[in-house]
Amino acid sequence: MVKENNFNNPRLQQGGALILFVLALVLAGVAALFVALDGNDIKIERDKKTVVALAEAKAALMGFSARSGTSVGASRPGDLPCPDTDNDGSADACAGNAIGRLPWFTLGVSDLRDGDNERLWYAVSVNFKNNPRLFPLNSDTLGTITLRDTSGVIINDGSLNDGLVAVVFSPGVAIERQDAVNQVRDDAVNQNNPINYLDVALGEDNQNFINSNTNGFIKGPIKAANGAVILNDHLISITQSELIALVEQRVVAEVSNALLDFYCGLGNADYGTKTCAGAGGERFFPRPALFSNDKCLGLGNITSDCNSNVAANHGRIPVDISLPASPALAWTATSILRGTSVSNWFQRNGWREQIHYAVAPACVDGTVDCGGAGFLTLNFALTNPVNNKRVIVTAAGSAQLAQVRADSADKKNEANYLENENLLPLDDIYTRAVAAGIIFNDRSVNIP
Repeated sequence: MVKENNFNNPRLQQGGALILFVLALVLAGVAALFVALDGNDIKIERDKKTVVALAEAKAALMGFSARSGTSVGASRPGDLPCPDTDNDGSADACAGNAIGRLPWFTLGVSDLRDGDNERLWYAVSVNFKNNPRLFPLNSDTLGTITLRDTSGVIINDGSLNDGLVAVVFSPGVAIERQDAVNQVRDDAVNQNNPINYLDVALGEDNQNFINSNTNGFIKGPIKAANGAVILNDHLISITQSELIALVEQRVVAEVSNALLDFYCGLGNADYGTKTCAGAGGERFFPRPALFSNDKCLGLGNITSDCNSNVAANHGRIPVDISLPASPALAWTATSILRGTSVSNWFQRNGWREQIHYAVAPACVDGTVDCGGAGFLTLNFALTNPVNNKRVIVTAAGSAQLAQVRADSADKKNEANYLENENLLPLDDIYTRAVAAGIIFNDRSVNIP
C-alpha cells in the first residue's frame, strides 16, 4: 500500500485553508481593533490639544485686555488686538469686520496650534479692537458678534444686547466646504485666506461675519445625515460680561491708586497695602462731585464745573477740586482722573460716568491723615474690619434690567447705576457682594 501524502489530501488542504482563513480573520480583526483603539487615542489627544490651545488663547486675550492701558498712553483697558492677517504672529490693523489668525506674538504667548497642528483663527468685535479704535469702551460697550449653536439657533445676537466680544477658532483639517470649495493650504496666498480654513454649514459661513448683524459664526463640529463631517471648526468665545468684569477690576484699582497718589503724594503710595510710604501728599481725599452734576458727563474735555461738592461725600470723581480749604488744588498731569480727553483713557472712554466714589467724612479736606470722625462700611470687604474704610470706589457695571442710561437725565440718577445696599449711600454703608440670585453687578474696592 502506498502511504497517502497528507499534503496532497484535499480534505486536509481544505481544513488547513480554513484554519488559515480564520487565522487571517482573527489577525485582521485584532489589527482593526488596534487601529481603532490607536485612532481613538490619537483623536482624544488631538481634541485635548485643541481644547487646551483654545483655552490658552482665551486667557491670553482676556489678560491682554485687562492689562492694556497706561496712565498717559493711548491704549486703554478693554482693548483687544486686531487679528494677524499675514501669518507672522503679529496683529495688523483691522478696519470694519476683523477676522484672521490669533496674533500670538502680540499676545506674548507661544505659537498656539490645535490638535491638527493648525494655527488658531480669531475674530474681534469692532467695539473692542484697538486699531483703529471706536469710543467709548466701558461697562456699557456691547459685543457685536453673533454665534449659532450646532443646530443653527442663535445663542448670542450681535444685533441685540448680547453679542460676543471675540471668537477663537480651531480650523481642523482641510475639507471640501458645503459650497464646493476645496480648502487648499499650500502657499502664502491660500494660507492667508480664511475660506481655506473655516467652514460653512446651515447657511452660516465662518470665514466672514458682519458686526451688529445676524451674519456671525456657527459652532462645530456639524455632521451631515450620513455622518460625514461638514464643519469641523471648534471655537471658544469671549462674552461682554466676562471681559468687562476683568476690565472693571483694573479700572477701580487704577482709580483707587490715583486717589492714593493724591493722598500720599505721587511716588509715595504703596499700592499693595494702600498706605503711604513716607511723608508727602495732601493727607486727605477730595470730596466727590454730585452724581447729579451733568457737567461730569461726556467723553470730551472737562476743564471745570465738574466740581467737588463741599457738602457731599459720595458721587462721581471730580475734575475741578479747588475748594476754599485747599485753593488751586488740581489733579496732576499724569493722573488718569483729570478732565482732559487727549491720551487719557479714563475720560475719553466715559469711565467717569461709570464710577461711583465715596469718601469717609473723617478723610475729607480740612482733616489730616483721616483725623476726623466717621468711616465707611463695605460689607464682605476682602480685609477686616469692614467698617473702617476710608474710600470706596465702585464700577457700576453694565446696565441691568430697568436701568436706563440713554441721556443726561438718566445718567444723573444713581438708580440707573447702583444696586442693593450701594443704592442707599446716605448711610455710608456699601456692599461688595450679595446673595446668589439677586440682580447685582457693582464691583467695589476700598482704601482701608
